[in-house]
Amino acid sequence: MSVSLLTWYIALIAGGLLLVIAEVFLPGGVAGVLGALALVGAMGLGFAAFPAPWGFLSALGIVVFGGIVLLLWVQLFPRSRVGQRITLASDGSDFKAARPSAELVGAQGEAVTALRPAGIALLDGRRYDVLAEGGDWIPAGAAIRVSAVRDGQLLVRPVEAAP
Repeated sequence: MSVSLLTWYIALIAGGLLLVIAEVFLPGGVAGVLGALALVGAMGLGFAAFPAPWGFLSALGIVVFGGIVLLLWVQLFPRSRVGQRITLASDGSDFKAARPSAELVGAQGEAVTALRPAGIALLDGRRYDVLAEGGDWIPAGAAIRVSAVRDGQLLVRPVEAAP
């Protein structure tokens, strides 16, 4: 067995594991894919670096060890201090907007987000997904009025200030 192959084998395993762990904190999936490819490369290199039965056992060890680590990660990470800081505490049912109805035509409210042209508005104390009429942009905090309900979408326009 060559020391060079063993060095590459260890480096690919260590790099692959670090990249897979980094995927939790880096968005996009690139780090996770590169880490998985490094681990697959380490398995292939294990066949070349070790004699007949040990190459297969090293590849099997990477798969089994990776599976055990994945299961432990799924069970333990959400309970850790870091896991609790980066995961949602609720299921998101409170984040949904209310359903629009034709009774809201003429109702006044406030744009919670900038309407470019779509966004969220507060009408009668409830959050609604709205669309600025005519494709206009309305800044956050602006007073708005519902002008129509079309295809389940609330169309709003800014309220003109009194002269």
